[in-house]
Amino acid sequence: MIPKQESMNTQAVKRHGCTVALAAFTLLVAPAGAQDAGSSEPVTGDAAVQQLEAILQQTQSLSAAVVQLQVDQDGRELQESQAELVMQKPSNFYWELTEPYAELMVTDGDLIWRYEPDLEQVTIQPFDAELDRTPIMLLNGNAQDIAATYDVSMGTMDDRGISRFILVPRSPSRLFERLAVTFRNAELIEMQFEDSLGQQTSLSFENIVRNQPLADDQFRFTPPAGVEIIDTTED
Repeated sequence: MIPKQESMNTQAVKRHGCTVALAAFTLLVAPAGAQDAGSSEPVTGDAAVQQLEAILQQTQSLSAAVVQLQVDQDGRELQESQAELVMQKPSNFYWELTEPYAELMVTDGDLIWRYEPDLEQVTIQPFDAELDRTPIMLLNGNAQDIAATYDVSMGTMDDRGISRFILVPRSPSRLFERLAVTFRNAELIEMQFEDSLGQQTSLSFENIVRNQPLADDQFRFTPPAGVEIIDTTED
């Protein structure tokens, strides 16, 4: 079967959006630490990591509707996307893009499947949970891994329960130079990424459901009949 063709620009936007989505996953699954709930002073270093870890510990699974917006360095909108996110500790992840095109990415922590219906193609590869490559996996990280990978500061924390963390990779990142994560109490409400070219991507989370039981088979994928399968696990 010959895959359908699409423009290089469309492919680049799709790859970037898909990678950013997976990037938002590594942060949600961390053990608890101390939290100074009334503080509005900036917090940095180990104290900020511990506060972030304390928030992450309160979520074992999450499902949400996601609006993803990409803008260039001049503030011009490149693309707005809509998706469904389902994730479960330690490393289960389901991302289904519904607008403006269909795409599915699923991992059980061992393999990752990426299904592109418009290309009639499924790619299967080993899952890589390195925090600097897949920052959404940050939602699954522990304090030691987070501190080793990022410089963390807590920018704001107010009496409405809004807390915002800024994470800067300690090593050069191919994906982003700065990541901001915002919570309302323990509920993730926004993630923002900025890359070396100034392009920004934001993920806004709506209709959030936390800590509900999820079936293991939701995080596995059986390719439809007739599609091209690219299986890099056999290399």
